[in-house]
Amino acid sequence: MAFLGGPRLLDWASSPPHLQFNRFVLTGYRPISSGTGCLRSLFYLHNELGNIYTHGALPIIYCTLACFPIPRTLSLLFYTGLSSYGIFCAVTARSSVNRLRAFVWQAFFRFFFFYLRWVGLGTGHPSSLRSYLIMDGLAFLGGVINISRVPERWKPGRFDYWFNSHQIMHVLVIVSILYLHWGVVADLQWIGNHACHLE
Repeated sequence: MAFLGGPRLLDWASSPPHLQFNRFVLTGYRPISSGTGCLRSLFYLHNELGNIYTHGALPIIYCTLACFPIPRTLSLLFYTGLSSYGIFCAVTARSSVNRLRAFVWQAFFRFFFFYLRWVGLGTGHPSSLRSYLIMDGLAFLGGVINISRVPERWKPGRFDYWFNSHQIMHVLVIVSILYLHWGVVADLQWIGNHACHLE
């Protein structure tokens, strides 16, 4: 995919401060670019190219509370607000650990809905909970790998362009999205075949 010549790439020390979050990736940083420059960067090799090409609790909440319209709406609104706050905290975080912590409350909120499903208080297909748990497990594993800086921590400079922790995280997130998809499809089929019994 990378076929255009790009600008001169920077090393870690001369890269923009907001990109200096992984001191083990030594080279391949893009310089500050215009909007056009950012679009152009889709087509030349740099150390974020793999991340660009490899990048859901709302369906879980919706399906779990499908038979409870008012709690469903309130939960969706609350989770959207919580997600917005998490994104703000992640964007303003000064370390990878704080960036990961920004999403802890979202995880607790999702696990509350997993609990509702597990004890039989929510609706949905019996097998979908497994898919959702695998989804979150893979996303968590990706986050841990990303903040641990493995494997580039062991051989700084060797994984600048490919197979660094951030790229591994992106791949795990893609696989986790597949599990989200499979869980949601099972839930929607289940909801389509079962009427709500609110007694």
